[in-house]
Amino acid sequence: MKLKVSFRNVSKQYVLYKKQSDKIKGLFFPNKNEKGFFAVRDVSFDVYEGETIGFVGINGSGKSTMSNLLAKIIPPTNGEIDMDGQPSLIAIAAGLNNQLSGKDNIRLKCLMMGLTNKEIDELYEKIVEFADIGDFIDQPVKSYSSGMKSRLGFAISAHIDPDILIIDEALSVGDQTFYQKCVDRITEFKEQGKTIFFVSHSISQIQKICDRVAWMHYGELRMFDETKKVVKEYKEFVDWFNKLSKKEKKAYQLEQKEGRKGVQKAEKVTRYKESGKGRSFFGTAFQVTLLTVLTMLLALSMFSDRPLRTLATFGAISSNKTEAPLSTKTQTKGAPALKKVDRQAIVMSDQTTVYKDQAMKKKVDFSLSFGQEVQVVAENKQVAQINIASQAYFVKPKHVQHTDELESLSIRSEQFSSYVSPASAGSYEYLLSFLGKEESVLKQRMQTLSTVKSEQGENIQRLTTEKTDYVIRDGQADMMVFHEIMQVYPSTLGLTEQNVWMNEEQTKFAVKGENNLFVVDNEQQQLTISLMK
Repeated sequence: MKLKVSFRNVSKQYVLYKKQSDKIKGLFFPNKNEKGFFAVRDVSFDVYEGETIGFVGINGSGKSTMSNLLAKIIPPTNGEIDMDGQPSLIAIAAGLNNQLSGKDNIRLKCLMMGLTNKEIDELYEKIVEFADIGDFIDQPVKSYSSGMKSRLGFAISAHIDPDILIIDEALSVGDQTFYQKCVDRITEFKEQGKTIFFVSHSISQIQKICDRVAWMHYGELRMFDETKKVVKEYKEFVDWFNKLSKKEKKAYQLEQKEGRKGVQKAEKVTRYKESGKGRSFFGTAFQVTLLTVLTMLLALSMFSDRPLRTLATFGAISSNKTEAPLSTKTQTKGAPALKKVDRQAIVMSDQTTVYKDQAMKKKVDFSLSFGQEVQVVAENKQVAQINIASQAYFVKPKHVQHTDELESLSIRSEQFSSYVSPASAGSYEYLLSFLGKEESVLKQRMQTLSTVKSEQGENIQRLTTEKTDYVIRDGQADMMVFHEIMQVYPSTLGLTEQNVWMNEEQTKFAVKGENNLFVVDNEQQQLTISLMK
């Protein structure tokens, strides 16, 4: 049989930065002794033409990282990947532009895969018919549900005749009829001798589709064998894990995560090999030069508090128009003046101490945890004034980070639907529809609400039956908290740790979408979704 994909001691490691500026500094002054996080470590296997390989593993095991490595979306830190053919990734919204219509996305993605306009015209009707999303084909993708995105993404990738097909949880959001169409298409690919990688939490799907299965366990390849053998071992592990107490589960997970940390290793220049193809030195040199120039410009903008406006006007912005001093009523006598900023932020540390006064001598009787949302009213280098429930407090600036400094990703609330508690999963989209609504609307439409107060004095409307809270600010539901969620990590959602903010223990993370801020707390099993301001 012809060898199609070969992994040789492949690892993917990330250095977790707390701020964007730290990331830029790391490019110029890398610290080789700095510990990083192994999303995947020392993985080796061979896959032959015509095989369908499944990936299983609990949340955070590295399955999505593996699919991104296979699709060449991310390069490995160490090791070598030998691939004979062009891969195509199918994941929820993978490769789709939210601002463009479905029709435009078909043409764009096909052009990116090397098809001509004539070839796209010949395939267009087949793709539209397979996706079966009706008149939505002319609407922007940002208005699509996760199921519609998956249907369109699968339809495009399934019709451009890929050499290697990678399916990452793309069938988990479709209905039974669409699922059967996908299975039939995958069967056609298998008969044609295509190589397929299938990532899924559904063991029944894995058993039905796959010839062999790779079991990923906290970044390492624990087992790679025939489907029947691996599924049997994996089910036994899941049964054992589910029988553990909550405390034992947490201890086991922390132990495994600690084992994924290690000293940062130097990256190799050549990571991917393609049969019969060489890498152009001049192409690589141009890319490196362009990246260096862009990095320098970005680095300069990082050290300005108003980078875009300053660059656009060559610094011709008067400082008195952008930074108004805070009223003297909130200043401590003799202390450096606070500059008004009024920016949304989140807390970056657990057990953050909060003070009543600018001199930070009078502590309040509560602390803040990672991911809590606050409004930074004013700040200087020593202190930041924040507002919580219309009350002014003070914290050290290092403990809060402005959300506008976090990169906006194309992540939507629908991607978390499979992780929420069964008590709220059935009405997940309905519950989300009240985010941003007036408190009076909530009380009118929901009869099982009870009002409670948070430690910081914020009003919370609690739905005990659906394990959901609505945090009320200025008379409207500004934030939602889903309780008893399943564990979810950035890699589970197809994200890299560099695109999110995480706490030091890597048990909590924050990620910004186009309209919402998402904070996951795996310790308290909570998902917080708030509106971006």
